[in-house]
Amino acid sequence: MLLNSDIANSDINKYTVEFLANKWMITVACVIGLIFIVLYVGHKISQENKIKYAKFLAYIMIGFFIVNHLFLIFLGKWELSKELPVHLCSISGLICCFIMFIPEKKRQFLFEFLFYCGIIGGIQAILTPLVDDYGGYKFFYIQFFFKHAMIIAFPIYLRNQLGMKLTKFSWIKTWIVLNILMFLLIPLNNLLGSNYMYVNSPPAVDNPLVIGEWPTYLYWWELFVLILIIVVYLIGKPRNFEKIN
Repeated sequence: MLLNSDIANSDINKYTVEFLANKWMITVACVIGLIFIVLYVGHKISQENKIKYAKFLAYIMIGFFIVNHLFLIFLGKWELSKELPVHLCSISGLICCFIMFIPEKKRQFLFEFLFYCGIIGGIQAILTPLVDDYGGYKFFYIQFFFKHAMIIAFPIYLRNQLGMKLTKFSWIKTWIVLNILMFLLIPLNNLLGSNYMYVNSPPAVDNPLVIGEWPTYLYWWELFVLILIIVVYLIGKPRNFEKIN
């Protein structure tokens, strides 16, 4: 259960994987393979089973979410300042869990938020991984990379196989919501002593998008995130907006 070669004790702590290290390359190869398999299977199954497949993926995400928190509680390591699902990728993961179980007409913005934030956040997390709840346990390592693979694959599947589309101004709406979340989380972090979405201090990982200290890096993030959202929008937007309800 424990990865003794990586850490000497079972305390929950932060764990990073060095960019381009052998372990990083093997893990990223496995993540890319998982994303490919999820999308390939979703492409090959019959049309009548595509919604069932999306719900099956959602159930897996729900299972990982529940086991993750139960395991932390069992270890006595669950803390309010660390485990609320309000990191960007955690929010995307939650959307994967329940988007298929709400009325179809109420899915649009959730899909758009997931498409932008899941793909951008997932790729960034995989390229510069920081496993917060590690402690030498294999489960937390696997769960981290599985979750981030899924928040990339899930919105692509919804777009390609279930016909969900980005609306014309979805990119600016998502960027505005991200800014609202940031301003809400700064005082919450101050209250809890937390650092959700890393808006109170930069993440403890070598990330090229982190420039300077607080609040300088946040200003750069505003620009970088906006550029990335626009890039994802240009790649993922439909050819004909009039066909979107």
